[in-house]
Amino acid sequence: MRAFTLAALTIPPQALSFLITSPQLQTPTPSFTRCDKPRHTLLHSSVSTDTPPPNNPATTTTATNNNTIVTDAKSELLSLASSTNRGFSSKSSERKRAKELADLLSRYNPTPEPARTYYATTNDDEDHERPTLSGKWTLVYTDAPDITSLDGGGRPLQPSKLGRIGQECRPPYISNVIEWTRPDWTKSLVLPFAKSSSDDDDDSRVLQKVVCQASSTPEKPLAVDLTLVGLDLVGYGDDGPAGLLKTRPVELRGVLTVPFGRFTVLYLDEEMRIIRTYQNYLAVNVRNEEDW
Repeated sequence: MRAFTLAALTIPPQALSFLITSPQLQTPTPSFTRCDKPRHTLLHSSVSTDTPPPNNPATTTTATNNNTIVTDAKSELLSLASSTNRGFSSKSSERKRAKELADLLSRYNPTPEPARTYYATTNDDEDHERPTLSGKWTLVYTDAPDITSLDGGGRPLQPSKLGRIGQECRPPYISNVIEWTRPDWTKSLVLPFAKSSSDDDDDSRVLQKVVCQASSTPEKPLAVDLTLVGLDLVGYGDDGPAGLLKTRPVELRGVLTVPFGRFTVLYLDEEMRIIRTYQNYLAVNVRNEEDW
């Protein structure tokens, strides 16, 4: 059975060209907190990916050394993510290094059952203190072409601008979220019946959410299977489709229910999640509980 990719349902930027050119009746802007700066500190270090994990008492690495290896690997991976613009401008050597760091961290994965909240039956009280997939995750690095191709590459007069990318994990659902914002070149324009483009708090954007139902099993606690179940469109702002979707959000369910692929969790702690898709691409996310 054919599995659909995120790109298959991605709204092309041209479809959002009226994001800033079709004024609507103004309504109050909702309270919304942006999280433009990542919470983590980007540090660079050279980490050896040849270090084996502890496998017997005679060669056991101390807990302190293990923590150092993990901390250094995470810092280097985050630094690489920042320097390559989430992987969008990464070179072959940088993508190779990212996979090496992901493989290293997978050997020190502290969460043996990262997908347990997506089991058919589970008792959350049994290990509520363990890291979980549930929550909001912001993408900081990927090498998946269906994601990296979303960026317009700096082409002039783009109808919309790619913003944040991430996931909302609320069992039994996982929503792939893409934020489309107002392009920079339009900020000097003055549109009739629209809020002044020079306002510092101009925040018009559309959130596109591809909604999947997710499942996992105790027999394969690292694997999560996805089934496409719907599409949501939510607007924030006063102008164009952002204003329209703010008052009339779109929620499509039941139109399509088809397999959407699988991912494997390589590493999960309270701050970072690394997954490998069924197409062998990486996605590195950091936890972010701020509103989109």
